[in-house]
Amino acid sequence: MKKLFYIITFFTFYLGFTQNHFYRPIEYDILLSGNFGEIRSSGFHTGIDIKTKGKVGEIIRSIDDGYISRIQVSTVGYGKVIYINHSNGLKSVYGHLQDFSKEIDDQIKYFQYKAETFTLNKFFKENEVKIKAGQIIGYSGNTGTSFGPHLHFEIRTHNDIPLNPLNYNYKVADSIRPEVRKLFAYKEKKGSLFKKRLKIKKINDSIYQTQLKSVDTIFFGIETIDKQSFTYNVNGTYKILLKEKNNDLIEFKFDSLTFDEKRLFLKHLDFRELIENNSKIILLNNEIDSDYKFVRRNQSGKFYVKNLETKDITIQLSDLDKNNTYVKIKMIGDSIEKFGGIKSVEFNKKIRADLSYDLTYNNANVKFKKNTFYRDTTIDFDFKNDTLYLMNPYIPVNKSFSINFPINVNSKKGLYLARSDKNGNSFFSSSKLKDNFFIANTKSLGKYFLDYDTIKPIIKKIGKNKTIDKNQKLGYLINDEETGIKKYKAYINDKWALFEYEPKKNYIQFRPDNFINLKNENNLLIEIEDMVGNVTIYREIFFFKN
Repeated sequence: MKKLFYIITFFTFYLGFTQNHFYRPIEYDILLSGNFGEIRSSGFHTGIDIKTKGKVGEIIRSIDDGYISRIQVSTVGYGKVIYINHSNGLKSVYGHLQDFSKEIDDQIKYFQYKAETFTLNKFFKENEVKIKAGQIIGYSGNTGTSFGPHLHFEIRTHNDIPLNPLNYNYKVADSIRPEVRKLFAYKEKKGSLFKKRLKIKKINDSIYQTQLKSVDTIFFGIETIDKQSFTYNVNGTYKILLKEKNNDLIEFKFDSLTFDEKRLFLKHLDFRELIENNSKIILLNNEIDSDYKFVRRNQSGKFYVKNLETKDITIQLSDLDKNNTYVKIKMIGDSIEKFGGIKSVEFNKKIRADLSYDLTYNNANVKFKKNTFYRDTTIDFDFKNDTLYLMNPYIPVNKSFSINFPINVNSKKGLYLARSDKNGNSFFSSSKLKDNFFIANTKSLGKYFLDYDTIKPIIKKIGKNKTIDKNQKLGYLINDEETGIKKYKAYINDKWALFEYEPKKNYIQFRPDNFINLKNENNLLIEIEDMVGNVTIYREIFFFKN
């Protein structure tokens, strides 16, 4: 009987094992809600997002033997995340966890209590916390900058270069070809960019066709998506190849990329389309850096056709399973046909990406460092009616810039620097004062102005139960409508207590642990502070039933 148990156990683990001796991080077949290299508003995705049946609490296992090198607990980014170093020189990363395994959780709580903080970034020495292949390390969740339960999973090199996990025999069923959503032609004239959307016709399951009549120098931009079998999620396309006849010109292939490239590639998107229509149009021109790890070929992507001549251009879209789609473009030289198209929006102040700027107007000062913007651009720069205008909603910002905003008011209690976007939405920017100026470092353009927040944060208990046991928790809603929560702290019987914070739900909670000695009757104090210093103090007596 014991022998049969060992056979069943081995066979069960073998099913979760890949050909290169990596376990699956989950206990069932992988379905994706996000793939490697897909474009997001923050840049490239450096891992894969694995579906967890739409719920939290699914078992997560280490893919191989190794040791934990880092654990982070954060309200943003990957939330609760584990980094494991393996003997083959690779690292694996498991993000957005709801909880760690009990052994790991006890260690992390020790450091949280020691530092009296929920958020933590803890590095471990080699082999300090050893992990076995297939060992349970945590449970899936929705923590950090996540908008639905899933596991963010990465494989990296020893020096933290992300690799495509699907190249490591993690099989994902896929019989669906990539799709083309939009195709644009672009031309430059006297420093301005014009674009024109091309109508594409689907010929069959794999071929789209269009034509363009022009005698201008043209390059193209494409939006493409990919899907996998058994899921409706829309993901990115693994490979994009631009060709003229049999000549390969530009090729993107997402096997690896660096964190520097993650955001830099935003400069190769049509950012106005991203802002206005959430369309991720990749510009296929020759301005793309050939040193990018995902760029396999990079020749000129600009085309010129003389009158009455033709060129045949193809954009090939491929996934990892070699499902292919072809977009065939016939360029026809026609001196009569006018390109037309939409001119890019321009503003009053020209900014060169390769220069620094120190701009002052009516005592308001803005400093842009070199390469604050990805490419040369224009902005609306003005200061009038106590409002600083730094407007161009159609460009991404690469580096933070500084603002010195003059203050000409007597009452400064609750005063702060606010920003509004092109839709009129207002946000807290800064409450840092120096010599009658608000000082802000930001990556956001918009309208900057002064505002007041004199309202204290709100705290409200969830439920009416005043007695808990070791398997129950205390939960509270905390919120500040104007400027947001800056910090919070809680004490039970005058000792700092670990309350976990989920800002997406405006929620904090305490779960009984081994670091707080709960009595039959316990005094709770919670202090909440907003971004301008308004403070709310909440007190309560609760009971613990052991």
